[in-house]
Amino acid sequence: MVKSTNQERAEVTLSVARCGKLFRRGLPEKHVSSLTHAYLAGAMENLTQLLLTRAADNAQDAETPGHAPTKRVYTTDLIKAVRHDPDLSRAFAGFAFSSPGRANKPIDFILPADEAKARREKIAKRKAEAKKNKEKASKEKAKAKK
Repeated sequence: MVKSTNQERAEVTLSVARCGKLFRRGLPEKHVSSLTHAYLAGAMENLTQLLLTRAADNAQDAETPGHAPTKRVYTTDLIKAVRHDPDLSRAFAGFAFSSPGRANKPIDFILPADEAKARREKIAKRKAEAKKNKEKASKEKAKAKK
């Protein structure tokens, strides 16, 4: 009888046991399937592979400002890979790959330029109306006090 680990059975490179241990620390529920750890390891491996592939493409790109095309992946390549992919930027939004500069919103990548501009104008119009209504309400409140 040959012993096989969960990692071998799941056919992943990441340690299923370690993913399970980390998952139990932040346990969202008391009862979790025993296969959850294997699925988590597979998903993390897939995400990591996608991210590193995109970062390697950025490193080899000759148009990357700051450094010449290389085989080495730098942190700037990882950040660029995340920020230029709408799905990855949503996945890492709010807790990773931040910088002092303004990050592009995923919606900017999805909508055509004219639709994105119309959307921004609509939002600005709503904000102006809300401010106008707030001022009107405060004036009415002041009149009621007198």
